[in-house]
Amino acid sequence: MNNYHAPTQFVGKTAKYLASCPSTNSLAFQESLDMLLPEGYAWVAGHQTAGRGQRGNTWQAEPDQNLLLSYLLKPPHHLLENQFFLSKAVALGIIHGLQDWAKIHFGEKLPLSIKWPNDIYLEGKKLGGILIENNFQAGQWTFSIIGIGLNINQTNFADLRACSLKSWMKSPQPFDLLDIYQHISMGIEQKYLHFLEKKFYLLDEIYHSQLFRFQEWHSYQDKNHIFTGKILRVNDQGLLIMEKSSGEQAYEIKELSFIFKD
Repeated sequence: MNNYHAPTQFVGKTAKYLASCPSTNSLAFQESLDMLLPEGYAWVAGHQTAGRGQRGNTWQAEPDQNLLLSYLLKPPHHLLENQFFLSKAVALGIIHGLQDWAKIHFGEKLPLSIKWPNDIYLEGKKLGGILIENNFQAGQWTFSIIGIGLNINQTNFADLRACSLKSWMKSPQPFDLLDIYQHISMGIEQKYLHFLEKKFYLLDEIYHSQLFRFQEWHSYQDKNHIFTGKILRVNDQGLLIMEKSSGEQAYEIKELSFIFKD
């Protein structure tokens, strides 16, 4: 399993594989501080004993069934004020990679979407998540660790709103994790290059076209109450702009919960 590499310029081209580790993000962050590593370097784990997700959540995954990895990226400091576009680029890169993989192997398009702020959904169920951790030194953006967890071959989930590629596609055979890793790496590199080229309008347009519940009325909960709202957009700072009966309101990540009726 030490042959993780991608046919890219740099993203995922070189990787370290670990049979088990507490968290690829934690390891990646520390090694990026301690060593001079090339941009795009990746850490891939068969199992995480203390995987982390957004909002301090843990990431539960069965050993050797899923893609659990982190990439090292080194965005230039002058793009610091546009850092949420890095999140958009990564999410879009994952979807692009998965769609390429599905088209090549099955000739079909997957019903993928991005649930704000950065979960990957497959037909309304969680397929994966992204955790981006940035390092700043002396006021400079020195690097970002892009943590990704994708459910590939696992079929049992405590969370009924989770799924995997194998369970959704009802495949009798497990999928090749390396093959999907390569497609994901290629997709992220393409969208990351758009980020570096400041193609923010393009990223924003595609992001909103892939946004879960975009321009639809659904139920949500904030600290005050349950309400019906419509997602209007996600702004450049990553805030979700919601239309409510009382008017427009902006939400930060921890201020809003999605309500599902089934």
